[in-house]
Amino acid sequence: MKRILLIVLFGAALCRAQVSDAPLALDDALSLAMRQSKATQLGRLKVDAADAELKAAQRTALPQIHAYGAATYLTDPLEVKVSRGSLTPVLNQTAAQFGLGPLNIAQFPSNDLSLARGSHTPSVGSIVVAQPLSQLWRIGSGVLAAKAGAAEARRGSEQISSKVRLAVEELYAGLQVESRHMAEKRAMLAWQERRLSDAENAQHSGELLDESVLGLKAAVIEARSELMRSQQDYARLSLQLADLIGRAGADHLVVAEALPAREERPLAYWIAQAVNNPERLIAAATLEKAIAGVRAARQTYIPEVTLVGGAFAQNGIPLVAKQDQMAALTLSWDVFDFGRRNADISRAVAQRRAAEVDRDRLEEDAARQIRLAHQDLVFADEQIALAGQAKAYRRRAAELAHQSTGNGLALETDALEADAQLKKAEADFTGAVCQRHLALLHLYFLAGKL
Repeated sequence: MKRILLIVLFGAALCRAQVSDAPLALDDALSLAMRQSKATQLGRLKVDAADAELKAAQRTALPQIHAYGAATYLTDPLEVKVSRGSLTPVLNQTAAQFGLGPLNIAQFPSNDLSLARGSHTPSVGSIVVAQPLSQLWRIGSGVLAAKAGAAEARRGSEQISSKVRLAVEELYAGLQVESRHMAEKRAMLAWQERRLSDAENAQHSGELLDESVLGLKAAVIEARSELMRSQQDYARLSLQLADLIGRAGADHLVVAEALPAREERPLAYWIAQAVNNPERLIAAATLEKAIAGVRAARQTYIPEVTLVGGAFAQNGIPLVAKQDQMAALTLSWDVFDFGRRNADISRAVAQRRAAEVDRDRLEEDAARQIRLAHQDLVFADEQIALAGQAKAYRRRAAELAHQSTGNGLALETDALEADAQLKKAEADFTGAVCQRHLALLHLYFLAGKL
């Protein structure tokens, strides 16, 4: 039983090792990053908040219905009564005015007379419906501002997602290049170590001086240092990518070789797409909010007219109708505010103008960055052509060196040197290809198409 358990555990560990060593595809890395990134999550939450604000702004145009109810207990309820004899002077005075003489009524009424008496537990309830009328103009401006705010939040979320995708793809390409550099450094180290081994053999036989051997030892140490530096750079890139995809601490991610192909366009096309730059689109939404703010500030001069209707019912309160309805128009207007509204309008106009300038600035900056990225793309094409030729020559030179070594016409050191130079040429070619890929990637990002 223990043997079976050990076999199962070993198999599970082996499967985990195989999964962890499997090359990470770019699509998988992008999918993981979009799910794990806290920045993208915050962007989506901001969109949800902006959508809720838009709904709230739209609801303010609808009628407001207010219901009220109250029930109380009174120790001394309201009572309407006529006290004993309180009407006698009135009757006598009235009779005298009409020439009837004194009526000789002793007390009228003869006892206290209760006309109406409230309840110890009166209750009242009402419902009022208020429909804004003239405020609808200002509410409409608020809705436009809320729509612009929702668009701003949505574009901000899209920009964050684009930045995450850009970072993932940059790190992915960087790992490919650094992987080639590590292969180059290993080949260089193998060559230097073989040179040192040959030199030490020659030193023992007296064919080589000590200072030459010391120089080769230093060259080996330098090669090891270069390899270590390359490994450190790879680990740094791996840690950054691992953080983005939710695998924190993974310092040796293995990535696949394939990079996505993207369609190329002329420079004029990319310049025309500067209006779709993510930051410029956000600034355009901010401008829409500022325009709505100016409109709302100017609409504060409009009087507030509201249509009000309602009904109420009560029980236990004397001399008041049991039920009733009402309808009314209310008007509210600040006749004079000592320039406050003018100041608000001036501030809103300044904010709108600042938003216009910022939008134009970001569009110009996007066009400038597009030109630089396109220039990088052109130079990368030239670099790929040169690096491709150099790689072909180095590959042929390595083949010839290995043939000469196999035929005994050259030392193995020469073959190792040719291999090291080939690895360097391959690293340079991969770097040029990735540089071109990143230049095109930046064009897509700057044009808002990533």
